[in-house]
Amino acid sequence: MIPTEDATGRKREIEEKLKQVSILSSFESRLMALENSIIPVHKQTENLQRLQENVDRTLFCLDHVISYHHVAKDTDKIIKEGTVDLIRFLLHVFQKVRFEKGKEQLEVEFRALLTRYSKPVPPVLILDAIGGDEELEGEVTLEHLPEAVLQDVICIAGWLVEYGRNQDFMNVYFQIRSSQLDRSIKGLKEHFRKNSASSALLYSPAVQTKRKDTPTKKVPKRPGHVTLISPPPLNQSGYDHEPRGVKHLSDALTDKHGASAGKDDVMDVEIDSYIHCISAFVKLAQSEYALLTEIIPEHHQKKTFDSLIQGTAASTKNKLPTLITSMETTGAKALEEFADSIKVRADPVGGCDAEESKEKVLQRT
Repeated sequence: MIPTEDATGRKREIEEKLKQVSILSSFESRLMALENSIIPVHKQTENLQRLQENVDRTLFCLDHVISYHHVAKDTDKIIKEGTVDLIRFLLHVFQKVRFEKGKEQLEVEFRALLTRYSKPVPPVLILDAIGGDEELEGEVTLEHLPEAVLQDVICIAGWLVEYGRNQDFMNVYFQIRSSQLDRSIKGLKEHFRKNSASSALLYSPAVQTKRKDTPTKKVPKRPGHVTLISPPPLNQSGYDHEPRGVKHLSDALTDKHGASAGKDDVMDVEIDSYIHCISAFVKLAQSEYALLTEIIPEHHQKKTFDSLIQGTAASTKNKLPTLITSMETTGAKALEEFADSIKVRADPVGGCDAEESKEKVLQRT
């Protein structure tokens, strides 16, 4: 049997533990009740916070909208007039700006192509073209622009005329081509100048082998030269013998004018060079006109070609007064020499023959 004191102690211990358990149970129940009452409040607080944020955002947006409240009054006129017309106008402006920019680029490309690929015609090629041999002239082609470049230039010029309504490119064309034509003629003159010291005229290599009678054949000497005033053989004029005075007179004239023969040869070379330059200019002008007809519209061809030719004639026009004066002086001097030669020919022994020679000379001149 358990002693009474021990039982009392254990009872007291059990009661204390039960009391603690009851306290814990009470605390747990109260804590649970508190939790059940706080959680809904917390959720409600979160909802209120979200609502507050939404209200703040709404107020901010309303403030932004209210700041545009006066726009209605400002745009009322535009709205009544309609925005479609404005949009069409803006599109038209944009297209026009793009069109003008494209047109400017085409003009720049047109000038660049002509400037880059336009070159002077070589003197040898010009001499081949004016050689006088029909077969050789048919083989010689003056190509001013490569075929691909020419097609591009024609295409650009056609567009500028049809859509661009612009004629400025024609001025660019005649300025560039006029400059090249002038350079070609100057190159030919320089070619003659460099080669005139070694020969009377330097023919083209191709022309030398294929032609015998060319435009560079020396022109007849002027009346002052002895070979022109010497009489023909008398057996051609119906006489059986040659008069005595004529042969001696021819020898005398040869001795007298022999000193001037070299000067006459130099002048003949200059005349040949001048004739070749004229022929070359005509040939180049024809070639330029053929090129121009492919690029420039028909109703502008004459004006552009005239401008192109006039561009090369400016320096020549300035020299015309001096040239006319020089020609007058040379003509007067030639007439004086011719008259002196006729007087020398007036020999009593061969008077009839001298008169006949005079008529021959007049017929030749």
